[in-house]
Amino acid sequence: MHAFSIVTLGIFIAGYSTARWDLVTRLYELAIFAWDHGVVTRAAKGFSILSLAFFLFILPFVRIARDETELHPRTAGGGISAREQLKRRGSF
Repeated sequence: MHAFSIVTLGIFIAGYSTARWDLVTRLYELAIFAWDHGVVTRAAKGFSILSLAFFLFILPFVRIARDETELHPRTAGGGISAREQLKRRGSF
């Protein structure tokens, strides 16, 4: 390799490692800041509240819909399409 290429490669490696180290230290400082200001606790509370709401409100609707689907199954070719209905009425 030429001397210029080796120097360029060395500068790149030095800059890359410095940037990575800076990112790691900033992430560490951010984690400490978040822990000191209760961000982790609030996020955990929010997650638990949203999970509780999901289990109390969404899942019962899913179960009702599943039960109704099993009670009233639709056959694959049993109905006619909306387009065919419009053709038969003369509206299409």
